[in-house]
Amino acid sequence: MKDRDEAKDEMSERLGQRFESDKADKPDNRTKEVKQDKQANRDKDVKQNEQAKQTNQDNSAKNYKQAWDSKLIHLPDELMQPVDKEFDRMQYECDWQVKKERHYYPVVISEGISAVENMSGDEFTKTVENLSLR
Repeated sequence: MKDRDEAKDEMSERLGQRFESDKADKPDNRTKEVKQDKQANRDKDVKQNEQAKQTNQDNSAKNYKQAWDSKLIHLPDELMQPVDKEFDRMQYECDWQVKKERHYYPVVISEGISAVENMSGDEFTKTVENLSLR
């Protein structure tokens, strides 16, 4: 028969082996917490990056009014109607949100300037007279 000390040592060894095998099968709580913290930090970083991109887009869309010079122009109704009509058409045909001041007017002016650059003085005068502006 085994003495008490040997039996105690044997029991301790068997219990130790049992708990060690359980540890190997299951990650400890600290490991889980670290993984969760890392995932939470990654999620937070992704969210912050998305918000920063959105903020930059919003700021660039809003800041054009501060960055660009402003000019007030007056047009006769006969010219303003086609401008508005074509803007509506561009909004319908483009697969993105066309903004009048941000996108449409600069294109109209740019293309209009290109046309005027190719005109002679006589052609310009004729166009002004055709529009009954002179």
